[in-house]
Amino acid sequence: MSDERDDGDGGERDGEGEVLEDLFDVIEARKETLPEDSYTASLFTHEKGENRVLEKVGEESTEFVLAAKDDDGAEMAEEGADLVYHLLVALSMHDVDVEELLDVLRERQG
Repeated sequence: MSDERDDGDGGERDGEGEVLEDLFDVIEARKETLPEDSYTASLFTHEKGENRVLEKVGEESTEFVLAAKDDDGAEMAEEGADLVYHLLVALSMHDVDVEELLDVLRERQG
């Protein structure tokens, strides 16, 4: 089984970051279509605007820290996922592509 897949643009993506890229694609689609029953779409249309998403980033960060302080690995995973999701929504709101984030992480690898 290959760890590469077609990205739909004739190129290939490697396995690195694939989950983040796929999630970001869903976020971008929700931003574009704004389905009524979508939590993601509701973040883009919330009356508080981007402040709602930024509040969620802060809230999830705090919950992650508290889970780490309690040495609760399962809760850390849950809150970490929530944090990453809301971070990706914030990136999308500012038209920052997830590839930019992944590029910085790749550069920092060494």
